Amino acid sequence: MDRLPPAYDATPRGDALETAIEKRLVDIDSGRYRTNVASVLRKFAAWSRDQHGISSPEDIDDNLCRQYARDLARADERDEISPETARRYFAYVRSFLTWAVYEGLIPTNPAKTNHAEGPLPTDETETDQQYWSARDRDAICATATARVDDAGESDDVDRTAAYRDQALVFLLAYSGARSAELVAVSDDEERNGLRWRDVDLEGGTMQVFGKNRTRESAPILDDALRPLRRWKQLREPDENEAVFPRLDNAAKALDPTPSITTQSARDILAKLCEWSDYEFEEPLKPHGARRGLGREIYRENPQLAQDVLRHKSIETTHEGYAQEAAKRTRDEANDIISDTERLL
Repeated sequence: MDRLPPAYDATPRGDALETAIEKRLVDIDSGRYRTNVASVLRKFAAWSRDQHGISSPEDIDDNLCRQYARDLARADERDEISPETARRYFAYVRSFLTWAVYEGLIPTNPAKTNHAEGPLPTDETETDQQYWSARDRDAICATATARVDDAGESDDVDRTAAYRDQALVFLLAYSGARSAELVAVSDDEERNGLRWRDVDLEGGTMQVFGKNRTRESAPILDDALRPLRRWKQLREPDENEAVFPRLDNAAKALDPTPSITTQSARDILAKLCEWSDYEFEEPLKPHGARRGLGREIYRENPQLAQDVLRHKSIETTHEGYAQEAAKRTRDEANDIISDTERLL
């Protein structure tokens, strides 16, 4: 299977590339920064060895760096990492190769070219990224529900597709899950879509194939449960069937029926936005649901937002909602100053 760089293990290996990485890490003073750089560089090294047979810094050229940038962009498209994270990973590798030039290991930095950096995703700021607002969430869910209602009154609307799409929209809106954890990724055999056996509608949880390619428990908030139950009742699926299956004739002949893909999920949302009576600033995207839900929870309880989004550290959550963190810090500081002034 064609694995992408973030999915590789960061375990050190015994070759010239690892020796160079170890020397580079010695020169980094900050413990946290060193840990982050070590993980990224060793995943880059593992990807380079596995995909391209690279075992030494001198074997790295701008074509390899361009492919690394392209694979990071693919990881972004799968919602495995953000554009900002993709560019940060590349920057760590570029900095490592600059260090290698200074150390005399390579003559020039192959990652420091327009050709190498070209495929990287656009570096979005927090304000550039899409966050579903509460109004967006309510509107797209209402539109998906209206399509289900229309399907009961008109033959022009595919009833089965309407119920499936409603369940998908509500689960995206009320779980914090990534689209790549719910539906298939076209070039990743392990990401073949959520299965009914992994969904516990009574407990309101599901087991997803997470960002780090391990099974993780994820919540299903109450608002998503009813559409999922209605969809399951209509479908009467086998436990091995995809929760969000393809409905074309070719797929129906397969057992179990395969899942729709991340691109299909984007297309479904775009069509619902077109059909909606509500006006959206731009077509809603799957990852905007996760960001929006996380931001709404973060405003009230950062720790709970970390748990819902399944971030490994609270620092990741703070980083993802930097503007909200700054506002929260400002409000808490203002409260302290106000209390102090009242005592004077």
